[in-house]
Amino acid sequence: MTSTPLRYFDSQADGYAGSSGRGVWAWQRRREAAVVELLAGPAADARVLDLGCGAGFYARRYHQAGARVAAVDASPGMIAALNDSGIEQHLGDAAEIRLGAAFDLIVSAGLLEFVPDPGRVLANCRAHLASGGRVVVLFPPDNWAGRLYRRFHRGHGFSIHLFGETHFKAMAQSAGLLMVASRLVSPYSMIVRLEAS
Repeated sequence: MTSTPLRYFDSQADGYAGSSGRGVWAWQRRREAAVVELLAGPAADARVLDLGCGAGFYARRYHQAGARVAAVDASPGMIAALNDSGIEQHLGDAAEIRLGAAFDLIVSAGLLEFVPDPGRVLANCRAHLASGGRVVVLFPPDNWAGRLYRRFHRGHGFSIHLFGETHFKAMAQSAGLLMVASRLVSPYSMIVRLEAS
């Protein structure tokens, strides 16, 4: 039976935070988080949106740092796993949801590879961005590690998007966003900072 990313992540929700907090995954996540926070800049007292929050790794980090955080995910299981009354929680599609708010910082880590139309998600980021705000996106690069990651998810019944830097830059520009910085957290993650163009 063919799966979908939503079905897969919903089925993983109960143990997701624990699994991602151990071993090589935890090591990679710590390295990624250091670069996400470097590119994002200070966030204390900022209005932060975690778009595609999963079990809330970044939402919790920014909440603990003093930000006012809203978290969005399409998986009911992931939203339930977040379970933090200090974080606004919204169940919805990252390309479609309208929150009626503007955010100083939008973080989207590990989402774009799973959605049908990554450009529409970036356009929705732009629609939610406050004046002077920034968007930080983490995604798999189109390299040998990204291709292994895609093969891993094909084993779950679906494929994912990989992104070269030139392609990503053009997609962001079409959404009204300009890439101002990028860092590879070798081997699996490209992290970029976007601002309104």
